[in-house]
Amino acid sequence: MPPDTNPRNKKFLVTMALPYANGDIHLGHLLEAVQTDIFVRYQRLRGNHAVYVCADDTHGTPIELSALKRNITPAELIAQAHKDHCRDYAGFNIGFDIFYTTNSEENRTYVELIFENLRKNGLVAEREIGQYYCEHDKRFLPDRFIAGTCPKCKAIKQYGDVCEACGATYEPTDLGDPHCVVCGRQPVMRQSKHFYVQLSKCEQFLRDFIARPGVLQDDMRNFVTTWINEGLREWCVSRDGPYFGFRIPGTENKFFYVWLDAPIGYLSSTDRWCKDNGRRVEEYWSPGSGTRIVHFIGKDIVYFHALFWPVMLKNSNFNLPSTIFVHGFLNIGGEKMSKSRGTFILARDFLSKVKHPQAPEYLRFFFGAKLAPNTADIDFSPDEFTKRVNTTLANNFGNLHHRTFVFCERYFDKKIPEAPWDETIAREVESAAAEIERCYEAAEYKSVVERVHALGNRGNKYYQDNKPWELVKTDPAGAASIMVTCVNLIKAIAVFLKPIVPEICGSVERQLGARFSWNDYRFSLSGKPLLVTEKLVIPLTDEDIAPLFASTASLAAKAEASADDGMIDIAAFKDVDLRVARILSAEKIEKSKKLVKLQVEIGSEHRQILAGIAEHYSPDQLAGKLVIVVANLKPAMLMGQKSEGMLLTAEGPDGKFVLLTPENPMASGARVS
Repeated sequence: MPPDTNPRNKKFLVTMALPYANGDIHLGHLLEAVQTDIFVRYQRLRGNHAVYVCADDTHGTPIELSALKRNITPAELIAQAHKDHCRDYAGFNIGFDIFYTTNSEENRTYVELIFENLRKNGLVAEREIGQYYCEHDKRFLPDRFIAGTCPKCKAIKQYGDVCEACGATYEPTDLGDPHCVVCGRQPVMRQSKHFYVQLSKCEQFLRDFIARPGVLQDDMRNFVTTWINEGLREWCVSRDGPYFGFRIPGTENKFFYVWLDAPIGYLSSTDRWCKDNGRRVEEYWSPGSGTRIVHFIGKDIVYFHALFWPVMLKNSNFNLPSTIFVHGFLNIGGEKMSKSRGTFILARDFLSKVKHPQAPEYLRFFFGAKLAPNTADIDFSPDEFTKRVNTTLANNFGNLHHRTFVFCERYFDKKIPEAPWDETIAREVESAAAEIERCYEAAEYKSVVERVHALGNRGNKYYQDNKPWELVKTDPAGAASIMVTCVNLIKAIAVFLKPIVPEICGSVERQLGARFSWNDYRFSLSGKPLLVTEKLVIPLTDEDIAPLFASTASLAAKAEASADDGMIDIAAFKDVDLRVARILSAEKIEKSKKLVKLQVEIGSEHRQILAGIAEHYSPDQLAGKLVIVVANLKPAMLMGQKSEGMLLTAEGPDGKFVLLTPENPMASGARVS
């Protein structure tokens, strides 16, 4: 990371969510890593001081269970995971300043400090509760060590925290026919004391925090406000031993819950980096430091980062996040990532199966072209991947670069001519720079790519319209001016794209003998020798990426074959993800008699759905209703607005639509099966 060169420059501490050490890095992890990496690279391009911090999340019962199954220790499991994770991220040029671990002495120190401060401030309550205990294994059974029958849908072999069949959440003590997942025996009920953080005492602080400009996107702020309005739950931050984690001081066999020490990994990893680089952690985590803390997370962990985490920081006098960028999930070919459907793609599989030498850089570009500051899910399909890469990188930017640099080699003795540039093009670049700057600051990379594509189009049209291959014969000075303009435009585009595709833009830097900073987008080159011209972009072909999607294609072929008779099998039915949703708000859409715009809650997710029920329900009849929705429907644009799902209705003999609703009250997000 470059040192501070100007005291007026901004300081950033940037993080992404910590990947869990119990699994491999998949493309969903990479989406967030790329989103964060682009933001950091942009800030450094501007000359700002930015530290990119991450770590493996290493504690909890799934780690312990996996280690038991493999007959290794948890420490051995997380050590191998750390090695694999570092390898996979490096394959996509993710530039962490530190990739650490939550199983560190630094993390233990901060966890104990923060817990003690919560307790001193009267936020920790201790109470005795009933828990299942396995007499054979001599241990209390946390959620993943116990299984049984779901109390809601009666599905068997469900863990003690959530039913994978219906999506219901519950306490382990609610399970029917409970048994220990290690030995299979039935547990007994015993009393155990646990620690609870009383978030309700911090309600006003949390309301003020999320109301700060820029902390959350508008839709997420409304979502979190709904949680606060519904009443903040107490948060159990302890687990009974044996448990892979940190023991709570002053107790014999109590451990900190993994979700207490996981976000503290941001702080402890910063501390470790500071020790290794001659800095002080107070430069980043002190409230008066002036450092902007920026988190990038998925929409499934907003509750922890917008409610628990700020309370932890505030009560220990640490710096609060300036911005929490929340993104949606990554779908593969229109499907949720699923191992059974062949749509679960690991980072290492992408690196090994896609043989194109620029494939990792292209995935960075594709994610950048799709990412915007909202929580809409992003789809990764082979056709769109190929098309986006070739349209903008190969046929647009790459084409302008190749034709310009080769022309300069051939007609101007491998030099940028000594000639004036076109001031009209220079002004257009200046105007675009201001908009691109705004988009990078807002993590609106999709718009950055769109503006860059427009500049590439402008350059190619300028080149084609002026016909330098003819002009050089009759007006060499005019041809020289065209080349100077095009080279400077190529340089500007490379500056704008450098945070997204650093290797491709690094090639432009090498050919110009430069290392770009942000202000280098301005036209400044003429009379300068060119170094060896390299081809910037090798087009991506269907054959390059076919091996990555082979399993998906096979499953799709089976589904198509089974649909020939108009019937579907049970597997096809299971592909439809039906969920219980709660309607948060409803409003009519102007110029539409049938459509109503709904904001709905599906578990921890907040979506917008446009439904054709305006003639059957008024908006005030809909708010608060529980409904059934198709949750994995591809987003569609209706009347210029996005719809991210579908409501289920039945049509009566009178032609009136009636919403399908659960017979009994249900938690939103519950699966319908």
